[in-house]
Amino acid sequence: MPKLPNQIIGSFIFRSEGDGCLTSKYHHADSIGGPFVEASKITTPITPNDVFVGTYDTSWIEDLNISVVARLEIIRSIRNRNLFQLFWRDPITNNLIFEGTAMLFDGLLVGAYWD
Repeated sequence: MPKLPNQIIGSFIFRSEGDGCLTSKYHHADSIGGPFVEASKITTPITPNDVFVGTYDTSWIEDLNISVVARLEIIRSIRNRNLFQLFWRDPITNNLIFEGTAMLFDGLLVGAYWD
């Protein structure tokens, strides 16, 4: 069955470690394993009142222990300031790998993503 545009393919939870680092667990619907982990380090100045907003160097493990490196941008949604938009891009070509949406819950950034 062909995949529809913007069809959700996974979910994630990001936790701020308080020093510009994020840790995450995520689930990818097409995976044979999981959950998996992702680690991110901010590359833009930290905004004290907005710990998740920024650009990050990030990496994660996929099936068969394949490592992926990307640039992650997290911004507040223009339509709803309580929501966030996330964009994972190839660090060399800047091509979009995944995008997602998230909300804060108990100090965590919880959301879904698609390709």
